[in-house]
Amino acid sequence: MEAARSLSFLSSPGGYRPSLVSWNLTRKCNLKCPHCYMEGGTAEENELTTEECLALLDEMEALGTEMLILTGGEPLLRRDIYEIAQTASAKGMWVVMGTNGVMVNDFVARKMVECGVKGVGISIDSIDPEKHNAFRGGPNAWEHSVRALEICRRHGLEVLVQTTVMDMNRDEIPELMAFAREKGAWSFNLYFLVQTGRGQEMNDLPAAATDTMLREMVKVQDEYRPMLVRSKCAPQFKQIAYDEGLGGLESGGCMAGTQYCRITPGGDVTPCPYMTVVAGNVREQSFAEIWTSSPVLTDLRDPSRLKGKCGACEFNELCGGCRCRAQAAFEDYLAEDPACLYQPTGRTLERYDIEWSPEAQRRLDRIPISFIREKVRKGLETYADRHGVRRISAGLMQEALAGMDRSAPSFSAASAKPPDSGVIKEPVTPERLV
Repeated sequence: MEAARSLSFLSSPGGYRPSLVSWNLTRKCNLKCPHCYMEGGTAEENELTTEECLALLDEMEALGTEMLILTGGEPLLRRDIYEIAQTASAKGMWVVMGTNGVMVNDFVARKMVECGVKGVGISIDSIDPEKHNAFRGGPNAWEHSVRALEICRRHGLEVLVQTTVMDMNRDEIPELMAFAREKGAWSFNLYFLVQTGRGQEMNDLPAAATDTMLREMVKVQDEYRPMLVRSKCAPQFKQIAYDEGLGGLESGGCMAGTQYCRITPGGDVTPCPYMTVVAGNVREQSFAEIWTSSPVLTDLRDPSRLKGKCGACEFNELCGGCRCRAQAAFEDYLAEDPACLYQPTGRTLERYDIEWSPEAQRRLDRIPISFIREKVRKGLETYADRHGVRRISAGLMQEALAGMDRSAPSFSAASAKPPDSGVIKEPVTPERLV
């Protein structure tokens, strides 16, 4: 019997929480990538001070932020980066550092571990060093990125390999995924270019090519276990996974303004790093006031306000379309996503009362980050709906979640340091706890 269960976390009490914050701490950068949404290079004139950053962390803690991405520019160019990371970690946030890898060495990796950093995002855009170096604007950028990946893994840090797909490298994506898995990456994140910042001068993939790439990703997820394969800025990954009857429904979906936002070096709050629309500035209003009352964020929390195909789509709560891509294409963040080929059918998705086995429920409850736990729950229930299954078992979780093949040792800064034997204990990550 169809139930009133909603696919959307937005309907849950307290659902509007900045669970995930991406913080561009500086615009200063030691590379000059042509697609950089921040137009990284020199620092902004009046970036947030250390004191302002620490005060903002207090606000994030009060609002329930669970995961914090510290990025730039190049975040390691900020002298207070370790103080900010350590303070956030001490407040219980899972801290991830987004870096180009140029400055990462053993000392830096040890400092990250000591500060409680859980993971590091490193950009690798080609399997060919010369091609990557030319794109990133550094003579040895590829070597630095790969060395950083290896150093971080040696010190027990999880690594997310970040790749932006373009015409120049789309034929290399399978090789890049295999390379990332071989190097021990936790996740391979494939970003679909949004024309913002310096990226305005570049062409993103045509919608048909985007669709083809996403379908290939959905189908090969299992081949790269236990590494996760994820799309970014292409939330229709979920619609395609549903259409194909495959796993991956716990990933994707546009979170802009509902559970996710970005803070710029100067304190502007935007719904997403790739969206230039400003919801407010933390120097002029409290972060709490911006998060709870900004008209921009309020718009994004109501799927009924979406326009065009996205507004009519039966997947608009599961997917939502890429709001920053709509803004970049139409100067309207509520417009339809121009990269999505799907034509809404007008039919509602099948939803049933779902029962969880005790073992499956225990595994779900072990995920320490509530917004990820909720996404996993919604994704598994949608997967069960798609296959007409009324009970989620440990076996179904194994079938539907790529991260299920991972172990779940306990994490501590001490255990992440290389012991005398040279064997590094793996740090725990949210999906590894399932």
